[in-house]
Amino acid sequence: MDFGSGLCNFPPWCNGGEWVMGRRNEVDRLVQEMEHEMRLLGIWSSIPPSAEALASEFPFCYDTLQFDQWLQWVFLPRIHAVLDAGAALPAASDIAPLAEVWFIEQEMAQEAARLVGLIRRFDQVISGQ
Repeated sequence: MDFGSGLCNFPPWCNGGEWVMGRRNEVDRLVQEMEHEMRLLGIWSSIPPSAEALASEFPFCYDTLQFDQWLQWVFLPRIHAVLDAGAALPAASDIAPLAEVWFIEQEMAQEAARLVGLIRRFDQVISGQ
């Protein structure tokens, strides 16, 4: 039975399972904080991208969405769905470098520092660091 860490195949009632549940709880907290921070920054949109834009086959939908759109409409819903279903978390994540570059390009690096820090922490938790 795989509980999603790639490092721990223990049932949830043992210590490894406690670590997995703690990891899931931290991921849940991080995605909630990311959403909150996006709202504070004014980059949370009530208007979804088109179905065509969301159907991109490119990583991060880079050909059809801005990074903040991808984060809101693709990434966060996928992580929420994984958590809600009790499914395995990704084995690794490395989103922070893209976030850093995008916010620098948007001239929002200072304002978005907390959001980038949350994304970096997400990467670390997912990657087992």
